[in-house]
Amino acid sequence: MLLKEVGSTIFYQKKKPNPVSKLSLIALMDIFTILVFFLLLNSGDAEKIHNAKFVALPDSSAGSSPHKEVAIIIGEDKIWFEDELVGEIDVLLAPNPGKVIPELSAVLAEYVERKGELSPFEKRSGLSVTILGDKSASYTLIKSIMETCQENNLRNISLAVNQVVKGAYDMQVSGAVSTNSDIGG
Repeated sequence: MLLKEVGSTIFYQKKKPNPVSKLSLIALMDIFTILVFFLLLNSGDAEKIHNAKFVALPDSSAGSSPHKEVAIIIGEDKIWFEDELVGEIDVLLAPNPGKVIPELSAVLAEYVERKGELSPFEKRSGLSVTILGDKSASYTLIKSIMETCQENNLRNISLAVNQVVKGAYDMQVSGAVSTNSDIGG
């Protein structure tokens, strides 16, 4: 009787090698590469604020992202509401510096009227607005604009700034600091 097999005898059996599992790193590297590119492309602010190239925003190291509503843009010498020119700063502030600006108030009143019926939250908190002010804009001007906004029920005010990442002052991201204005009442 012949009991021999190839590579084994009755007294000695050749061990079969255990299968070694291998991890395919190629697929894993592809997934991580796609993930890195996705995160890099989508790491910026989801909401983009009004793009005004002539406005140099001040820097800030804290705050939340701005709400997406209307924008008041303060240039070096002019004020805009969205894309509509309100007027020149010198002319607007000449009658009452630091007080409500009548021309801007008329534009804001027209906007509120066009907006129509307000939600219960908007009635309670006021409408939202983002102010993009050149960093050379005076405090008196900013205060006047904020008072004008509040008079017209735009009380949820955000001031747009260049957000400076803490610890890395060379990197800057465009953002806004949100405030709830209670100026004058």
